[in-house]
Amino acid sequence: MDKKGSASIFFILLGLLFVGGYLINEGIITINLPSTTTTTIGLTTTTIPAEEFCQKKGTDIKLSLSEAKEIAIHGQCGDKLRDTYICNEITGTWWIDLDIEKAGCSPACVINVETKTAEINWRCTGLLQM
Repeated sequence: MDKKGSASIFFILLGLLFVGGYLINEGIITINLPSTTTTTIGLTTTTIPAEEFCQKKGTDIKLSLSEAKEIAIHGQCGDKLRDTYICNEITGTWWIDLDIEKAGCSPACVINVETKTAEINWRCTGLLQM
């Protein structure tokens, strides 16, 4: 068989596949599989959130939130981290709220993106509780 004949057969088969797919998709043709055959097609989509970074303004210095949490846990703040946090780009620090009770205070763990150190900022109001 010459090249023209092979190409013609190829395109005829390709056309039949397209027509067959269309007919199956439209429900004009149905395919019945034997009852002993089970076909399962499943897709699972997992969304991985993008890593958040805190970058000091005017520099290339940045630190991911996950790294900041590790520094906090192994540093002065311990494992008392809450889910609320903010990046202060001016000071180049992550501020993660802490689950620590102290009258008149709202403590946060402050992680420096440059030095990679953590310390507690008590954020006390200065008012005495009576």
